[in-house]
Amino acid sequence: MKYFVSFMLLAIFAAAAFSQQSLSTVSGRAVSNTPYRSGVNRSGVSLTSVSDPSISFVTSADADGNFVFTDVPPGEYILAANGGISSISMGGERRITVAEGQDETVEITVMPDGMPIREYVTISADAGQPVDEVSKTVSVISGQELRERADITLAESLRSIPGFRVQQLGGFGRTASIKVRGLRNQDTAVLLDGVRLRDASSITGDASAFIGDLTLTSVSRVEVLRGSGSSLYGTNAIGGVVDLQSAEISRGPKGQVSYAAGGLGFQRFRGNITDAASNGLGFNLAVARTAYTDGIDGNDNAHNTNVQGRVRYLIGTNTSLNARAFVSDAYLRLNSGPDTFGSVPASNAGIIDAAEGVNFISDPDDPDSDQRSKFFNGQVSLAHSFGIAVVRAYYSGLDTERRNQNGTLGVGFQSASTSVFDGQIHTANATVDWSPNDIHAVKFGYEFEAERFGNDGFTPSGAGNFSTKASQSSNTVFVQDLISLFDGRLQFAGGARAQFFSLGDPRFSLSNAPYSNVALDDPPAAYTFDGAAAYTFRKSGTKIRAHAGNGYRVPSLYERFGTFYSSFGTPRFVALGDPGLKPERSVAFDAGIEQDLFGNKAKLSAVYFYTKLTDTIGFGNVVAPIGTTTRPFGGYINQEGGIARGGEFSIAAKPIRSADVFVSYTYTNSDQLVPQVTGSGVIATLGIPENQFTLVATQRFQRFWVNVDVLATSSYLAPIFSNSSFTTYVYRFDGNLRADATAGYTFKLNKERFDLRLWGTVENLTGNEYYENGFKTAGRNARAGISFGF
Repeated sequence: MKYFVSFMLLAIFAAAAFSQQSLSTVSGRAVSNTPYRSGVNRSGVSLTSVSDPSISFVTSADADGNFVFTDVPPGEYILAANGGISSISMGGERRITVAEGQDETVEITVMPDGMPIREYVTISADAGQPVDEVSKTVSVISGQELRERADITLAESLRSIPGFRVQQLGGFGRTASIKVRGLRNQDTAVLLDGVRLRDASSITGDASAFIGDLTLTSVSRVEVLRGSGSSLYGTNAIGGVVDLQSAEISRGPKGQVSYAAGGLGFQRFRGNITDAASNGLGFNLAVARTAYTDGIDGNDNAHNTNVQGRVRYLIGTNTSLNARAFVSDAYLRLNSGPDTFGSVPASNAGIIDAAEGVNFISDPDDPDSDQRSKFFNGQVSLAHSFGIAVVRAYYSGLDTERRNQNGTLGVGFQSASTSVFDGQIHTANATVDWSPNDIHAVKFGYEFEAERFGNDGFTPSGAGNFSTKASQSSNTVFVQDLISLFDGRLQFAGGARAQFFSLGDPRFSLSNAPYSNVALDDPPAAYTFDGAAAYTFRKSGTKIRAHAGNGYRVPSLYERFGTFYSSFGTPRFVALGDPGLKPERSVAFDAGIEQDLFGNKAKLSAVYFYTKLTDTIGFGNVVAPIGTTTRPFGGYINQEGGIARGGEFSIAAKPIRSADVFVSYTYTNSDQLVPQVTGSGVIATLGIPENQFTLVATQRFQRFWVNVDVLATSSYLAPIFSNSSFTTYVYRFDGNLRADATAGYTFKLNKERFDLRLWGTVENLTGNEYYENGFKTAGRNARAGISFGF
């Protein structure tokens, strides 16, 4: 790591040497598209670099639409403006060139929504790309939509995305999972500002352990890629990618303080502030504290503190240095898991129709079981523009810890113990974005990643204490080319990635540890390829596209070196893992069509998707030893996967200027070649309903708004472990039907300099009672909040 730190320092000094150029001032006016071209009062205006989105300026126009940006480096920029205090949803955007040392005066036209305005996304190509030129399936949840829905967590915000199946087992803070297009939890990559978030100490090495802890503390938008993304984002991006993007830094002090309270013992405080100085230094800091003192059953205490911060420094004219941090500290009471009830079948073959209190019981209280979890993600990035090329480098450090504590109380036999799972992931990445002409945009780079896993156990007497550590690292090279032809109507995207692994020797607290005599050969490398194409018929407003690629998931350190500690007889570690596991692999294809209707007031979308998991990692009851290390209780093995296919259909419409409607329907047929529950004979993928419907509708009346969010699914299958027969059974649960409604009003104060916003939400309007994999869900409840912005 010291070599990378030295590289970063040298890069900063080199960039500074190249950066002694003059800055510019960009001034102008945001005007309406009326014949009078009147100024847009208090329009929010932003200026974002095309080559380096981290160089961004934000301000508010005056009452006549005038705005000014100072100390702007030369380059290509996207200038965007909104409708300000207008009750009509409006926006405008244009691309401008800022010359070195020359002041620019520009005018930007703001139009009612529904008229053609170019929106940019980064997740489809890991670079800014107009959404109408994207050749993959992407979705964007804007900051405005997040506010109007009054979402609190990332899991809440994703449930309306076509093809997404989001579950949370037991309410706020509990285990949350994202299943995309009929795949598994571990097949979705989660990013924080473009950098992977995952838990090296979890069983499958994905982000599921911390998804429930991601509250919307300082978020500008959420971008989603559906389909294979491994050639861009590496491990876990088999089914899709979710990028949680933090708020931009703005010029002049701006901020907000809010408080909300409601049912289930809910209370939430959130505050944020941002500012930027004329010398190029700016910051954004936000903190949120969320607590549910009662929870679903009155005893499910949970609380979470999230802190997000960002500092940006513009070095000269073409260089930016950014530092970001995301901290989460959470606590929650754990219940016992669902269990079978009554007489259980002699065989677990087949499917049981779930009936609570008849053949299963939901999650009962466990008064002395809790979990404390925390993570820290720190990023430092440097970007320098050389005209046709931009060089970027970043370092990311991710530290995670989960501490589970249990006592003797609760259902069934329990012993007092504490388990600690901790992990670290260090990532160093360097890329070059090269645009030799108007046709090609090439990205190539290198990445080094090192991860460590630790598991410690403690008992009151100390006799059962144990410790285990493991590590692995990888080196990766990757390349991508975006090709634009025929004035942007025809788009191609292609990429490739190669990752090479190296294992470290595991360490255990006992001398008779497993894997002691195993030769640790380097695991097989992972190679991924990706290709996409799109063509737009501008006259008819029709776009067709197709995307194909393969994906992979790196075996977790637990899957490679996992054990459990046995204190019966002679204390020992019992092996479960296999150091030689191959990466999970997949091939995927999707094709779709988009059609604009009624003068861009509506957009229809239809997508067919197909994914085949060619190699997966499963658990076998009878498995071969690893050298001289036996695995008497089974272990992890490579096995065949499954197939998921289906269709996503949606319509996004603006029937009138003050209303937005989004409706989607997803059909999913997902099967496994090997049953996920041994002996059941059930090949259908667990947790995936065949049919899912979503609706998000918003109506605005000047400063008042109403939002309705509906989710409905068909029945699905889920496993329940029986503590009486020590067997897992497959249950069929009724589908979800949930409708939430939010309404609010914004008061403008002191000549529009401040705003006071009041809002209220009713969750589960119909009071529908349903279970998520046997866990209880919240009934009808409400919350209300107030925020003050400046």
